[in-house]
Amino acid sequence: MTIVRFPPQLNGCEVDMRELQLSKLQLLVIGTLVVLSVQAWTGDFVNLFSVFPVGTVDSSLGGLLQALKEAGLLPLFHAFAGILLVALSVVVLVLSFRSKIRNAEIASIIGLAAVFSAVMGGVLFVLSGFQDNGSSMQMAGSFIGAYALYFLELYFTKMNTTHA
Repeated sequence: MTIVRFPPQLNGCEVDMRELQLSKLQLLVIGTLVVLSVQAWTGDFVNLFSVFPVGTVDSSLGGLLQALKEAGLLPLFHAFAGILLVALSVVVLVLSFRSKIRNAEIASIIGLAAVFSAVMGGVLFVLSGFQDNGSSMQMAGSFIGAYALYFLELYFTKMNTTHA
């Protein structure tokens, strides 16, 4: 166990480095859950209230962005929140492996896979001209999986902190 001694102005406060790493991981998982919640709300709103452009979408990144732009600001925000979730999920994965908590590692691997699945569903939905309900359902189902897995990861890290 490595002990970090803070400068004298903190009166010799000692902190276990493992606890500090777990706290970072827990905060990041909570942040991921918050972004997932925003993602769910915006996804529901987009699904119910957005008017999607009619026609085909060019199968390129430019075509994808153009279709999102034409659909409005909220669908574009929803897409960029998805990209943020991929980045957060990768960082959670790295910190989970540093924590050496096996259950958290497994939850973060499957959570990242669920986020990737949701992103792929979103890309395919837009490329279908906002018509493929199966891709829309892939986004929703993958979101539920990711949400559950990140709550499990939070549980596993909290359990490990309280029983260490």
